[in-house]
Amino acid sequence: MSFEGVTINKGQGGLNRTETSTDAVMALVVFVSDPLTNNLNEVIELTSSAAAEALGLDEAYDANEAVLLHHHVSEFFRLAPNGTLKLVLTDKETAKEFFETALIKALFRAHTDTKRIGFVYNADVLALDLDEEINACQLFINDLFADKIYLNGIYLEGRNLGKAAINRRTLTAGKVSVVIAQDPAIAALDAAYSHYAAVGSILGMRAVRKVNENLGSVDIIVKPNARKGEITYPLTDKLRSLWLSASLSDGTPVSSLTDIEKKTLTANAYIYAGNFQGFAGVYLNGEPTCIAISSDYSTGENNGVWDKAALGIRNALLPKVRGWFQRNPTTGALKDTAITDLENIGKKPLQTMLVAAEISGYDLVIPGGQNPNDQTPLIVKAEVTLGAIVHIFEVDLSLN
Repeated sequence: MSFEGVTINKGQGGLNRTETSTDAVMALVVFVSDPLTNNLNEVIELTSSAAAEALGLDEAYDANEAVLLHHHVSEFFRLAPNGTLKLVLTDKETAKEFFETALIKALFRAHTDTKRIGFVYNADVLALDLDEEINACQLFINDLFADKIYLNGIYLEGRNLGKAAINRRTLTAGKVSVVIAQDPAIAALDAAYSHYAAVGSILGMRAVRKVNENLGSVDIIVKPNARKGEITYPLTDKLRSLWLSASLSDGTPVSSLTDIEKKTLTANAYIYAGNFQGFAGVYLNGEPTCIAISSDYSTGENNGVWDKAALGIRNALLPKVRGWFQRNPTTGALKDTAITDLENIGKKPLQTMLVAAEISGYDLVIPGGQNPNDQTPLIVKAEVTLGAIVHIFEVDLSLN
């Protein structure tokens, strides 16, 4: 007999810790004619700009090839230093060609932690039908969803688009956004960049936010360590002379637009950048998507919240699939105790989102009287309450 006396076993789960969030995992797809590496149409996982530079994808590469690749990568990590970027270099000239390729569908089925994808054309493609591009992106998202892969959205580079850009709200692509924000200082570096749109910046601004935050929020809930203490989180970086002003991707200065023209761009489902009169910094207008504005999923943040809640509920209930549960011996329906246990399991991820201030409330109910079997599913009713996003303050100010 040893002298152990008292044995203490280490418990698990009391702190309610969860796996590391994948909310800041994004993908950037860039068309390049000279890839420099042999990784065409493969994922190169990056956690810093330096990792791309180690592959030769540096500022000199951009300058020599007259493409924006390193710039988009560096913008992502400038704005979301704790994010993860899955870089894909492609020889596919259009998003439609890229996302319709079986190899690419298989690629992202193997990278299910990706939350959003940005596509960069790097050139004005002749006779490009942007509606077809948008629809192809949505079809790709739908195909992944059929496999229970929840991709929050795709950002398309909307090249050479201005205030007269046509309305994309007539489409049914609720998870696709067209980016026409442009930093004029970058556009002026090379004639090849004059029609670029800042997809890398948008990916970074999304990755640094919680799923429920508006892409155009003036401040963010959790800032990177280097920015803590600041009262806003703009695109602007004066030290690097980035985003000191903003243009549309056809070069039109946003400062030249009327309020009606700006509102029309948002109403027509374009992401652009601008500033508030008399207030420092350049910010985004939000994250409109290419679907009717009346849709519950006409903004990127709503898509992000729904996907996170859906994925959480699914993963919580999956361990109970084909599980054994007691029935009421009189009615044959599931016992109330079994229903309560399953409801509590399904509610756990929603409670986590509530504690993280990603939703305002939730409910999950399994109606009684159900008799599930291999032909009849168990019906679960769930809903989450979104938070309020204040777009405009209207103040009545009087002198007394």
